[in-house]
Amino acid sequence: MELKNLFKLTALSTALAATLGLAGCGGDININTGNETTTPTTPTTPTTPTESAQQKSYSGFATKSTAFTTVDGKEVWELTGTLSPSSAASTISTGGQDGDKIVLGNDVVWLLNGAVVAGGDNENSVELSILPGTKVLGGSDSYLVISRGSKIMAEGTATAPIVFTSAETALGQEGKAGQWGGLVLLGNAPVNTCPDLANCDASFEVGNHSYGGDNTQDNSGVIKYVRVEFGGFKINDTQEMNGISFAGVGSSTQVDHIQVHLNNDDGVEFWGGNVSISNVVLTENFDDSLDWTNGWQGSAQHVYIRQADNGSNRGIEADSNSDANAMPMSKPALANITIEVADGTNSGGDDAEGILFRKGTGVMAYNLLVKGGVDSGECLEVNDDNTVNNANGAELTVQNSLIDCVEPFKNAKPDAAEGRTLALDVAAWYKGQEGNLVGAADLTDYMPNASSVALTGGKADLSNLDDRLVDAHYIGAFDGSNDWTVGWTTAIHDDAAATPTALPTLTSCPVGTTAETVVAGLYKDDKVTLVCTLQGNVLSNTTLLAGQNVMYKIDGGAVVVGGDNENSATLAIQAGTKLFATDNSYIAVSRGSKIMAQGSATHPIEMTSQQDVIAGAEGARGQWGGLVLLGNGLTNTCPDKNACDASFEVGDFPYGGNDNADSSGQISYVVIKYAGFKVNDTQEMNGISFAAVGSGTQVDHIQVHANGDDGVEFWGGAVNLKYVYLTHNFDDSLDWTNGWTGKAQFVYITHEDGNANRGIEGDSHKGATDTPVSKPKLANFTILPGSDIENASGDKGEGILLRVATAGELYNVLVQGRKGSTSTTESGECLELDGSYAGLVDNVNNNTLTMSHSIIDCNEPFKYSSDNTATADAINVETWFMGQEGNATTAVTLTDGMPATTDAALIGTGKDLSTDDNFFEATNFIGAFDGQNDWRQGWAYFPQ
Repeated sequence: MELKNLFKLTALSTALAATLGLAGCGGDININTGNETTTPTTPTTPTTPTESAQQKSYSGFATKSTAFTTVDGKEVWELTGTLSPSSAASTISTGGQDGDKIVLGNDVVWLLNGAVVAGGDNENSVELSILPGTKVLGGSDSYLVISRGSKIMAEGTATAPIVFTSAETALGQEGKAGQWGGLVLLGNAPVNTCPDLANCDASFEVGNHSYGGDNTQDNSGVIKYVRVEFGGFKINDTQEMNGISFAGVGSSTQVDHIQVHLNNDDGVEFWGGNVSISNVVLTENFDDSLDWTNGWQGSAQHVYIRQADNGSNRGIEADSNSDANAMPMSKPALANITIEVADGTNSGGDDAEGILFRKGTGVMAYNLLVKGGVDSGECLEVNDDNTVNNANGAELTVQNSLIDCVEPFKNAKPDAAEGRTLALDVAAWYKGQEGNLVGAADLTDYMPNASSVALTGGKADLSNLDDRLVDAHYIGAFDGSNDWTVGWTTAIHDDAAATPTALPTLTSCPVGTTAETVVAGLYKDDKVTLVCTLQGNVLSNTTLLAGQNVMYKIDGGAVVVGGDNENSATLAIQAGTKLFATDNSYIAVSRGSKIMAQGSATHPIEMTSQQDVIAGAEGARGQWGGLVLLGNGLTNTCPDKNACDASFEVGDFPYGGNDNADSSGQISYVVIKYAGFKVNDTQEMNGISFAAVGSGTQVDHIQVHANGDDGVEFWGGAVNLKYVYLTHNFDDSLDWTNGWTGKAQFVYITHEDGNANRGIEGDSHKGATDTPVSKPKLANFTILPGSDIENASGDKGEGILLRVATAGELYNVLVQGRKGSTSTTESGECLELDGSYAGLVDNVNNNTLTMSHSIIDCNEPFKYSSDNTATADAINVETWFMGQEGNATTAVTLTDGMPATTDAALIGTGKDLSTDDNFFEATNFIGAFDGQNDWRQGWAYFPQ
């Protein structure tokens, strides 16, 4: 088809109609319809033709377009036929020609008419340069060929890429695959279809152009920051144009920062040669994104492939030759490739798939990341006997790579009809090589998140393995922070959708967990299709990824993160993750290791019992263990803090040290339910146990519900907490001992009648020389103790007990007890001091145990007790309490812990601690709430 046939009347009518609205589109197009009239010159009105700068520069090898007048405010110049050297004087200004050098300037837009061929075949060679920011349009049967011996010097920039696109886009029409051809480079490098490389004339599949030779270092020029879009016209089922075709192209050719978008065949394809490419973007291409055959021995690094749902075939299709003796054998080096495999089937009937190695190819591949969708095909396949032999003989290797797919592998199998006799277990072959992983990729779009195993699992020292590669110690095309696609690509950034708030659907379990068969109907949530089990000792960084269809099973007793101050590891838990645990199972984070449980108000993390998630069962106290953090902070059970190995009460895990600023990670927006199994009367699990945990640990927005022992407990350390909701816990809601010196603000505690003991139980030490002394600083607590009914352990609902020599500072505390007329309808004492250990009396007397700006609203407000005759009547608790600033025994009204905004007793009467300590938020109220803002909303569990 000639170019003129592209612009039939209907097309022109559409174009003109579109042109009328270009002010709204930002375009600038003028089209010559052939109907314009020009006033002729006469002898009395002579005109002198004026040659424009563009005419002076380009008329020797191009013609001004008669189809387009201007595009983007620039003239359109047409290229056709063969571009040859010229003996005329140089015409180069912005662009032009000087001998064998032709420069396509960015002062005009260029239009290809048919096959435009730069140079002859190893004769009449030219160097075709294209300036940054230049646009090249292709008509329906147009493409650009760089012949053997000639060069293309297309050097764009990140801010001014060179763009090859379809003529339709210049008309304001939608760009679609197949609207023009593409870019073809023909070189003199080896190709295994030529038995005699010194006399090689392989024929390119479109146009019969010759390529191939014996020069591995042949140079076809430079292609940098170049975009090729909407190409790939089809002649027949076997003759189709790729976005960029590299046919026998040598290693001296430089190719980096290229994109092929929406091509109707392959994105890029290699027929032999040794050319290397890097920083490549291949998006929504119809057939294979990256394809090689016939002996390609180059390299590809930092390649991002994104397929189109129901519109693509393979990410990589790799061949050499059906004849195993054909040389050279294809064996490229690949590194840092990310393939996003699409779902569905393209219009040619081909499924979207990841990588296919076949026809005797070899490869040395490192740091590949293949991410499949729910309906993707296989992500890694090896096929035919020659390729199986290469896999078994180390000619075909894949290392330090990550497969995240529902259908990760497809095996090679004998097939008599196809002449195949060998089998290969692809999963075993892949997993048996160094550093390979099968699991969740943890990506946001194509970029790995900070918690992704891709960031740390890559092959190191790539440049030492192959000097064509650069060091990139991560899996996939991106390092998590630097996006090399910005500024010059299309259809990636400018049309990116907003980040969805819904959790994704996962197709694989994360590395470090194992998938469990999900029986239909087993779980209450019928969306759950993936259960990933975590058990044993976690000795490497592991991330539990959130998904709307996934839960994590804590199994097999203690799941221990890291070793004791050795083999440290981090257990990361994404926002929205749900975990359940089997009986007697729990999580313990060792000294030196961390948990990073980073939920959010919209996507909290939930840890619960197996019974709570199984259909037909119900959650209840003590059905699993809980969460244990073991730190290197101070505990007064260790006389020598530099050699401290205190033993945790369940599991004998060591904790303690000399670093009260130690970090055990982060726990934010986390809900823990139905934990607290009981070993015996003295060994019970708390919802969250903080054993000598340091202040470097972040804890906020946590809830412990219906625990079989305490809600949270502290053994020394200096960890701080904020926004804490403790509901229906069996023993004490908040308990400390052994030297805790941390801080807490905004804590709301509720009891279930007959199933609770104290809201707060505070201890320190029994030895006179034990240090440090417990001395937490607490503010803005609301405690609603249960009724004075014994729980199963014989304990009754009470408010606060301070004892065993503890010190502390309490501010803005509200305790409101049940106020029935009998013991079964009212709470027990709401504030008790126990002076059995005289240190507590000393702390009262020297003002290291204080309580101010607080309200006790109970039938039984105060109690003093002592088993020590020396301190039997040492303290009058009411006198002590009422003698401190801002304290009262006023009756108040609450609605689910929340006061009215007009409550004069609570609002405006609190102490602001923020002026002296920046941990605390500014407040002027007593209790956990200000009467307006309920910090539990969106993330907490509300008991019925």
